[in-house]
Amino acid sequence: MKKLYQKGWFGIKFSEFAKLDSENIADDKFYEKFYELFYKKFDSYNDLPKDYIECKTNIAKDIINFSKDYKDILSIGCGNGFIENFIIKNSDKNILAIEPSNNFKWLTNAETCKTIIGFFPECIKDERKYEFGYCSTIDYVFNNEEYINFFKSVYDYGFKDFYLAEVIVPSEGFVASTKEIIKDVLSLFGLYNKGQFWGYLRNIDEHIALLKKVGFKKITYGTHKHGSYWIRLENEKN
Repeated sequence: MKKLYQKGWFGIKFSEFAKLDSENIADDKFYEKFYELFYKKFDSYNDLPKDYIECKTNIAKDIINFSKDYKDILSIGCGNGFIENFIIKNSDKNILAIEPSNNFKWLTNAETCKTIIGFFPECIKDERKYEFGYCSTIDYVFNNEEYINFFKSVYDYGFKDFYLAEVIVPSEGFVASTKEIIKDVLSLFGLYNKGQFWGYLRNIDEHIALLKKVGFKKITYGTHKHGSYWIRLENEKN
């Protein structure tokens, strides 16, 4: 597992609204301030960077394919909702989209998409049971204990199929490792600002080891068109 640091996102410098903290992970207030600037900078999904649109479109197409045997699907941690918006506009799926913060400026409730603010699984205790679910780019926010606890809730919920989409793994090899060591040393002497502590990156073997600890036995993985990984979890309790 490798710590991840960032100084900006979507062309927005974190230093514009916060003091960068390389020790403590970004909290709810940080994200709230960030999204205030995000929605001032962008007016719609079409305004987002082309590489972001291409990446998220690839993921959305894969989710449509992965869920071909299911009409109703659950999205955990949908963010700004780009993927969910693409799915409901390009398939006959019904989506329940969960997001901890009120980040539904562009993804609004419609006949085929319901949004809920809250945390899985507590926020959907009164909802119908879903057999297919997915999360995209949320694994990085968890330390190992939090990771296990979250996916234990996924396991206990009893999805037949669950996907971790857009799993980003750390760069490996001599050059990447050397660069990280140099940054760490410079940082110790106050000569380099790592940026905001953003989360954790794990390689595929680390993901699988943690998911096996949770209880999943049938685990497969592959890559999206743009190169990031997906991991499929099939719950053998069903």
